[in-house]
Amino acid sequence: MIPVSAARAARDAATAAASARQRGRGDALRLARRIAAALNASDNNAGDYGFFWITAVTTDGSIVVANSYGLAYIPDGMELPNKVYLASADHAIPVDEIARCATYPVLAVQAWAAFHDMTLRAVIGTAEQLASSDPGVAKIVLEPDDIPESGKMTGRSRLEVVDPSAAAQLADTTDQRLLDLLPPAPVDVNPPGDERHMLWFELMKPMTSTATGREAAHLRAFRAYAAHSQEIALHQAHTATDAAVQRVAVADWLYWQYVTGLLDRALAAAS
Repeated sequence: MIPVSAARAARDAATAAASARQRGRGDALRLARRIAAALNASDNNAGDYGFFWITAVTTDGSIVVANSYGLAYIPDGMELPNKVYLASADHAIPVDEIARCATYPVLAVQAWAAFHDMTLRAVIGTAEQLASSDPGVAKIVLEPDDIPESGKMTGRSRLEVVDPSAAAQLADTTDQRLLDLLPPAPVDVNPPGDERHMLWFELMKPMTSTATGREAAHLRAFRAYAAHSQEIALHQAHTATDAAVQRVAVADWLYWQYVTGLLDRALAAAS
């Protein structure tokens, strides 16, 4: 399920009549526009400096999204609809190519389409998000009344999006065997100091710059945040007394393990 504002629903209804082929192409564009609007809803945008999403649709109806933070980053609790691709989590694309587009989501969707020999039909975002970019295809600008009050979508968790095999393994694991998916508990039984707020601030700093190389600085800072988040999730998983809480912590650990590994490979390729 993808939320839609009343204004956008009315606009879509007004343009719904078309031939079967046109309707198929229009359906993909309409769906992409709704996804873009949902990603821009206030509950999907915490106000982090320089963070935003771009949505693109190809001529064959494929939908790809990208955001300006990290690699394979999806905020906690957000789900993406089935068959929506996250450009920076595409396993087929060499990691150095993905890293070159970090912090620049329009470039990311362009690179994704080029790698898969697809042609972009349109790129969708707000006027501010699209102002300084030239995607080479139609820009569809979201109006303020396109954006729904809530952007909560039903689909795949962030672990399912970036590492489907790990997500499937977790789903097949009973509550009694969850710890089998983790490394041993840390020797220090005390919880690690939570430095996520400070580390998040550090990864935002490069986003204030337009200088060449900001993507590398941002990725290095994001790697520190991801590794620390993984450490915290490991402790939470080993100390949880409730199975549901433990399962969430294990999912977080698996997600951040994937992101940390991806960033390690990206930074190594860039060095």
